[in-house]
Amino acid sequence: MSQEEQLKKMRLEILGDVANDTKDEVFKLKLDDAEVVALNTLYPYDLEQKELDKTNKRLMNWQARCAIELYRAMGKERTSSYQENSFSVTFLSSLVSADLKNELKPPKVGVPK
Repeated sequence: MSQEEQLKKMRLEILGDVANDTKDEVFKLKLDDAEVVALNTLYPYDLEQKELDKTNKRLMNWQARCAIELYRAMGKERTSSYQENSFSVTFLSSLVSADLKNELKPPKVGVPK
């Protein structure tokens, strides 16, 4: 899945129009953020790993879904739930949801380099 295909997926899910490219710069930033989240999860001790495998369709799909989640979280100040009268606010503890992050597993376990 190329970056253009990822952008189309984001346009369709967020804006509802594949041709609307008005938010592409923000979408590209969120795709970069999602790539860093994936690299930190998959390769926590390998700082030499600089980018994801662009031929891995599942990983590219995960990156697009993560970017969509990051985009939707903008402006919410990382709030996951809110109540009014008894005033209860719950904040997220990570950049992305646990369900999404649990889809990524490090390829191997070992001693840090």
